[in-house]
Amino acid sequence: MITEVRDAYVVLESVHRSIDKMLEGLTDQQLLEKPFENMNNIASIVEHTTLVEKRFLSSLAGDVQTIDSQKPFQTSTWDVPAIKQQWEDVLRYAKEVFEKLEQSDMEQPGLKLGIGELNKRQLMLYTIAHTTHHRGQIPIVKKFLKNE
Repeated sequence: MITEVRDAYVVLESVHRSIDKMLEGLTDQQLLEKPFENMNNIASIVEHTTLVEKRFLSSLAGDVQTIDSQKPFQTSTWDVPAIKQQWEDVLRYAKEVFEKLEQSDMEQPGLKLGIGELNKRQLMLYTIAHTTHHRGQIPIVKKFLKNE
């Protein structure tokens, strides 16, 4: 892996591991609980984050997949074992994709998002930023669940 990509992967892996620690010891039922009707549960946050990563990573790999990453926030049922497995799998996929990126790929078009047209370097960084953003939601949900 080139240095820039390796460094980004190390950060993504660290964010994943910190989320894993937050999820340790939670039951499937706790992952499904919503502290308030208008608040997301942890399962939906993890599933959304996973789907976004898959979409962004597929673009980095040059095989853009159409993925409805909002679906977890619009449903009332979640398959927790499948979500856990997909969460585990997406980091392996990230490593596979990152290992194939070369310096010459960094300036190539990545993906057009609501914030604009990103090259692959920017998309790689935005992937980490997005996952980190949702990482911050998990302790908030957990805190509200404990106060019930």
